[in-house]
Amino acid sequence: YANIRIGPVVKKDVMKASTMLEHDSQYATILAFDVKVERDAQELADVLGVKIFQADIIYHLFDKFMAYREELKQKKREEFKHIAVFPCKLKILPQLTFS
Repeated sequence: YANIRIGPVVKKDVMKASTMLEHDSQYATILAFDVKVERDAQELADVLGVKIFQADIIYHLFDKFMAYREELKQKKREEFKHIAVFPCKLKILPQLTFS
């Protein structure tokens, strides 16, 4: 996490979250627990690509976020399925290991 705040989600919150788009888009998220999301903040989030999760029950918020993370994981697997095999078996050769 990068920021915790009490009150409705505003444009400033979306701008802070959007800085993570430079590093990894999965972290450009806002978890809004039992708060209102301002209309202009939602519009800005849609334009920038920031994902806002909103719920009144903390467990539902957690479930939504974890489902989103799993969805991203599956997309990555699909993207790299021609390169990597999931799961894979490796055999480590003792004479060829380096410390």
